[in-house]
Amino acid sequence: MSHQEESFVVDSLSPDGKWLCVFEDDGETGYLYFCPMDTAGEMQGIADALWIYNQISPSIFECEKVHIIWSEDSLKAILIVDGEGWGMFDLSRRRKLSAPRIDNSIVSIPLETWNDGIQPQQGEPLNFEVTNE
Repeated sequence: MSHQEESFVVDSLSPDGKWLCVFEDDGETGYLYFCPMDTAGEMQGIADALWIYNQISPSIFECEKVHIIWSEDSLKAILIVDGEGWGMFDLSRRRKLSAPRIDNSIVSIPLETWNDGIQPQQGEPLNFEVTNE
């Protein structure tokens, strides 16, 4: 099976156990999903999705390290690809943010954004509720 036919998935549970972030590259696009957990530790569904990219080169399979980091207070999560921030959820500000692009290249989300939170003029609103659409 080629990488084009496989999905690449990484997930991370928040320190407080209330939220799960899942990054998936299905061979066509990469999305970061925001998912609430119930008290039994089961995922309730997808509350929101953040577009990260359409096909990238080199592929996500060729990247050295892909992981999701949560802040200790469970209020922020960021997708890190080879040391760069590609997508972020800020629960306290109820915002989500994809990394900026320059000439169709992904540019890391600045460390200041991680430290200070996503500002109101940045990104988009973050949905906390699972909807069955």
